[in-house]
Amino acid sequence: MTLFRAFLCQVIALAITLAAAYFLPILHYYPAIFLLCQSALAVAGSRFLGLPNWWMIIHLLFMPCVFIFFMFSLPAWVYLCVVVVMTLVFWGTVRGDVPLFLSSSDVALTVIALMEEENVKKFADLGAGVGSVALPVAKEFIQIHVDAWERAPIPWLISVLRGKQLANYTATRRNLFDANFADYDVIFAFLSPRVMPELGEQLKKTMRKGTLFISSSFPAPDWTPEKVLQIHDRRKTILYCYRIH
Repeated sequence: MTLFRAFLCQVIALAITLAAAYFLPILHYYPAIFLLCQSALAVAGSRFLGLPNWWMIIHLLFMPCVFIFFMFSLPAWVYLCVVVVMTLVFWGTVRGDVPLFLSSSDVALTVIALMEEENVKKFADLGAGVGSVALPVAKEFIQIHVDAWERAPIPWLISVLRGKQLANYTATRRNLFDANFADYDVIFAFLSPRVMPELGEQLKKTMRKGTLFISSSFPAPDWTPEKVLQIHDRRKTILYCYRIH
């Protein structure tokens, strides 16, 4: 459904811009202005249809990128390869769920500091990407086991390759929403507001009493955090720390 709405934004924006070009010669003679108008309309449509914020960037760049590709007269297989690679990297966005966002090194250091206060034997990073948090944790705490959960194929593969020398590190592509998290003492997640309600319910049912859940950027609905930490990185990340009761 998300993909259909995104496609609809592009089609409607293109149709309106083509119609306007019939009456406004400036759009016909200046491709840059035409592309700017089409992209702006697609972004507006994205907001109107309630698509997640990251779709605005996609709509803003989509048509200019198509125009550039056509200028170079690239063979058809190049376009197919680009689509396949982008799909495998931004798997969650294509499915309408979670895009690929990488945590900063400051976030990883803060998670490590929080874990030093806990009695941790097993740690999970949900939505691990390429291992931005899971790998530093595994290197810092060689005595605990670290599971990096990532659904997007290419980030998952990168995570596997980066962690292959670590005996206490495992990258997995399992589904979060049918998993039992009772084995974990600390869980870190950097996902999206769209999945937090469902994930929160799953964690409440399966995490043990006294264990710690750390959510980056997005709070768990109806949960009261034990502490909220402001990270001084480029994104001004906020960590919400929840104790399971």
